[in-house]
Amino acid sequence: MEINYNIKDLFRAPRSALSLTKIITFLRANIVGYLVYLIANYLALYLSGNSFVNIWQSHGVYPCAYIYELNWYSSIIFWVSASYWFLCIYGTMCAVSKITLQELKGDYFYSVQDAHRFIVKNWHAIVFTPSTIFAILVFYAMTTSFFAFLSKTPLIGSLFLAIPFAIYLFGAIFAVFTLYTFFVSILLTPTIVGTTEEDTMGTVFNVYMLSWRFPLQLIIYTIILLPLIYLSQLFLVVLIGFGLKIMDLIFSNSLLMGEKFSAVLGNTANIIIPKDLFDITFGSFLANFYDIFIPSSYQNLSGIEALSSSLIGIFLLIVVLGCFSYALSVFSSGYVFILNILKKKSGVDIASIKSKDELIALSSDGTSKDLNN
Repeated sequence: MEINYNIKDLFRAPRSALSLTKIITFLRANIVGYLVYLIANYLALYLSGNSFVNIWQSHGVYPCAYIYELNWYSSIIFWVSASYWFLCIYGTMCAVSKITLQELKGDYFYSVQDAHRFIVKNWHAIVFTPSTIFAILVFYAMTTSFFAFLSKTPLIGSLFLAIPFAIYLFGAIFAVFTLYTFFVSILLTPTIVGTTEEDTMGTVFNVYMLSWRFPLQLIIYTIILLPLIYLSQLFLVVLIGFGLKIMDLIFSNSLLMGEKFSAVLGNTANIIIPKDLFDITFGSFLANFYDIFIPSSYQNLSGIEALSSSLIGIFLLIVVLGCFSYALSVFSSGYVFILNILKKKSGVDIASIKSKDELIALSSDGTSKDLNN
C-alpha cells in the first residue's frame, strides 16, 4: 500500500477498513459483548420490577436499563455489562490496529487468530495506560486538597498557600494538560500498543509525547476522521437499503410470495432496525429513505412465518452489528494512519520497522533529537 505520510492517508481509512478480517474481528467482539449486555439489561430491568414482556415491548433487542430508576444491584449489573462490551471493543481496536500495520508492511495474511493472540499478550498496556494517567490526575487532586486543608491552619495557614504558590500554579497547568492527555490516551492507546507493542510505561510516554508535540494535529485529524466514519457508514447502509428494496420488489410480487414477504420481513425489520434508532444514528433527514427502502411494519404471522421472521431477524441483527463493526474498523484504521503520520514527523516510520528493538532504538534517537532541539 502506498503511504504519503500526510493527510491524504487519512482518506484511505474507509477503504482500508473494508477488510473482511478487520470486520470479522470486530464482529466477534460485538456479538459477545452485545449478548452479555442484552442478557444483563433484561436481568437488571427484571430485578427492578419489570416483566420480561414489558421489557420486550418497550425496548425489543436494544434495552437500556440506565434510563430507569434501578436498585443498586441492578445498576451494578448494567454498568458491568456495558463496561464489558466497551472493553471487548477497546481490546479489538488494538487487534485491528495490528492488522492494519501488517497491511501497511505488505502482510495481508495476518489472521483473526493472530490478532486475538496479540491482544492476549498485550492487554495489560491497553487497560493500564489510561488508568495510569487517570491515577496521576487523582494523585494531583488529593495532594492539592491536602495542602489546601493545611492552608486552613490558624495563623500560619496562608503560608502554605503563599510559599509553594508557583508549584500550585504549574501543577494546575500540568493537570489540565494531563486531563487532555487522558482523553488522548483513551483514543490512542489501542493504536500505540497495536503498532509499537509498547508496555504500559512506554505507551504512557508515547501518549504524553504525542499530546505535547502534536496537540492541534490530533484534534484536526480526529475532526476529519469522524465525518469519514459517518459517510462510510451511510454508504454501507444505503447499499443494504437498496438490497432490501430489490428483494422487496421481487419477492412481494403477487406471482411469488406477495404480501407474505412484506409481513415476514417487515415484522423483523420493525424490531431489528427500528425507525427511532435509525433517525438517532443517521439523522431525521433520512426518514424518507427509511420509509422507502426499509420494509418495516407489524402484522400477525402464523407459526412458520413467525419462525421465518425470527431467523431473518437473527441475520439482520448480525448485519446491524456488522455495520457497527465497520464503523469501528474505519476508526481504528484511521488512527493507525494518524499515528503513522505523527511518528514520521518524529523521525520514526512504524510501517517500515521490522522488529520491536528497532522501533525502541529509533524512538530513543528521535526523543534525544527533540531534547537537543
